[in-house]
Amino acid sequence: MSQLTDPIEQAITQIDQAITDVLQQVSEAAAKRDLNTLLPLTKKASELAATKDRLRSLKSSSQTSAPIAQKSGEGREVVVEVSQGMINQNLLTLTEHVKRKRIKVGETLDIEALPSGDRFQTELLSSGNKLRERGGIAKFYRDAGVQAGDFVALSETTPGHWQLKKRP
Repeated sequence: MSQLTDPIEQAITQIDQAITDVLQQVSEAAAKRDLNTLLPLTKKASELAATKDRLRSLKSSSQTSAPIAQKSGEGREVVVEVSQGMINQNLLTLTEHVKRKRIKVGETLDIEALPSGDRFQTELLSSGNKLRERGGIAKFYRDAGVQAGDFVALSETTPGHWQLKKRP
């Protein structure tokens, strides 16, 4: 699909323009030292950027979902937006990816968490589609500085071996 007719790409372009407009308003409010206007505008810019990231994630997952769904070996990648609840409970839930058949409940994962290089083994539980190992997830969240709204990627390097890292 060309970029001009791709509805997700069109939405991303519109969001880019909206971000540019909001940042111009932020600049004007900052020059006037108008905090009552500045704070809501920066929040709006952050929300627009997060929406743009979600659309990019949707676009990449829709382009790769068919081949990945048929493949159970190396090369799979699952991207998850981390919520505050996931951080508080030291969880990484993969529900969307289980539904899309990118990863199976009961699958054992040997994970290398980056940037620390720590390794841990875990299993994808059927209850909540979450990884069993919570201590390793908690340490990864701390070491990588993961915050609510951030995206993390779990990438299969070889069958059963994965790298977990925060997406920029």
